[in-house]
Amino acid sequence: MSRTKALIRWLSLCMAWALLASAMPVGAVTIGNLYETDQPVLNNAREAAFVEALKTVVVRVSGQRDAPAKLGSVLNDPRKYVQRFGFTENNVLQVGFDSVSVDKMLQDAGLPIWGRERPAILVLLNVIDPSGYSYWISGDQPNTQKDLLEKVARDRGLPLKWPAVAPQGIDEANALQEAERYGANAALLGRSQGGGVRWTVVSSEGSSQASGGMDEGVHLAADTFARVFAASGSSLGNVVVEVSGIGDLDAYASTLNYLEGMTLVRAVALEQVAGDTMRFKLAVRGDAATLRRAIALDSRLVSQDEGAAPTGERLSFRYRP
Repeated sequence: MSRTKALIRWLSLCMAWALLASAMPVGAVTIGNLYETDQPVLNNAREAAFVEALKTVVVRVSGQRDAPAKLGSVLNDPRKYVQRFGFTENNVLQVGFDSVSVDKMLQDAGLPIWGRERPAILVLLNVIDPSGYSYWISGDQPNTQKDLLEKVARDRGLPLKWPAVAPQGIDEANALQEAERYGANAALLGRSQGGGVRWTVVSSEGSSQASGGMDEGVHLAADTFARVFAASGSSLGNVVVEVSGIGDLDAYASTLNYLEGMTLVRAVALEQVAGDTMRFKLAVRGDAATLRRAIALDSRLVSQDEGAAPTGERLSFRYRP
């Protein structure tokens, strides 16, 4: 009977790897609750809980850990930014802040805004315990390290993915390829031993490293991608986007809805139609390079610029059904 169970488990693992063998479509994750958070109320200090909640949100939306310090006394009146709130039986504040008011606060302070479209990160965490035993954290097992990383990731607005099965032979050279197999945009590779963790975040933009505690990996990834994707809330520019492969009304509607739904995009106008190619004029936060990186997080529009720098403020893509 034990041999039968072992065979079934082996076959299940083989099937899992077979399903992963063809890369999953890579797509950004749209975070719908950027301006909402839960904050424990300590010593029945409810006003202090509102302040801490707002601090969490401004860090998440700006992408900068020092945003509360830069905002200073503005945070002392958090209720003016509150849209809705309530308290649980366990005395936890559940609050949603008004996005327009928070964005204006950040803009007035000269801080950037990091939109709802965030890169999905595959966490590849290897742990070496005191006995020298080495193991990988996978998504199908409860784990305290995973719970901690998930909590910090929620605070920073960073979507995490975990491998379905323990990876084999993963290092910085092939971590991004492993991430793409899971439909993630980047990999966060961690080596934990003796109470410290050596972290490396790997994406198409390159790699960066940091060492510290278990939470430092999420902060490294969030800080890295905020520098790439966050844009000034006060600057609006125009970018021309040409999209080929739009063969019918469904493709047009899908492309238009996607562009209009992007946080960076403030307005979209159709300028020209030539065959299956449509030219749109977009009013955007930031510039063409920032917009192209944001679009690259999703697989529905494929860049035709072949890695070259944008020509002026013009980008070219092909629609992928």
